[in-house]
Amino acid sequence: MNKLFTLFLFILSLQSCENKSKNSDDSYQKNEKEEEWTKEKDREVAGSLYAKFDNDNLDDDFNIEKNEDELVQSFLSVFLSSQNKKIKFNLINNSVLYNNIESYYSTSFTITEKKVCIIRIGYNDQESVPNISGEKKDLIEKIKLRFNNQNQKIQVIGYELTYNKNSKFIKKSFNFITGKYIATRKSNEKTDSVDGWSAELQNIYAENWDFPFLRDKIFWYGEAVE
Repeated sequence: MNKLFTLFLFILSLQSCENKSKNSDDSYQKNEKEEEWTKEKDREVAGSLYAKFDNDNLDDDFNIEKNEDELVQSFLSVFLSSQNKKIKFNLINNSVLYNNIESYYSTSFTITEKKVCIIRIGYNDQESVPNISGEKKDLIEKIKLRFNNQNQKIQVIGYELTYNKNSKFIKKSFNFITGKYIATRKSNEKTDSVDGWSAELQNIYAENWDFPFLRDKIFWYGEAVE
């Protein structure tokens, strides 16, 4: 009888040790996952991400970096693993173009499962200009990028601009793959829009994205809705 009781205690002891070991492993795995998530979240908040973007199966390194230029205060750098080099995409400050006065902008970006990089530029500190009517307020820009596998370049595939002018909400969207654009105006529960197509809105790449292109081309499309 004593032998059976001793054996029973021994089995309970083994089970207890096994459960403790399992709980310890689960706790370690949980903490490890939380640590990994925190690191990625920290990179995202700092304007930095690892994601698959080009045509290989390796992560590419994305970073928003400051720049010593009033017009291009920062840029998105993308280190492409397939080419082993860094590509810069200028984040242009369009506050003067749209608002007649310079203001700082905030930037953020994300990469979708379809390998599309979406950049958001917002003008948080926008100021009013005395004696200027029809200001474009609450300006937000969204730019879409993808890696073109055929020519091995970063392509701008879309651009969206939204703002308020007087009591009207304006939205302009550009598809740089098809060359299609559409501009919409909402005012007093009424919606009006214009759209069209242009060859000059096709095949836009990182090196084409500069202030003259935005000022001399994009700025004028959809002007009729204003």
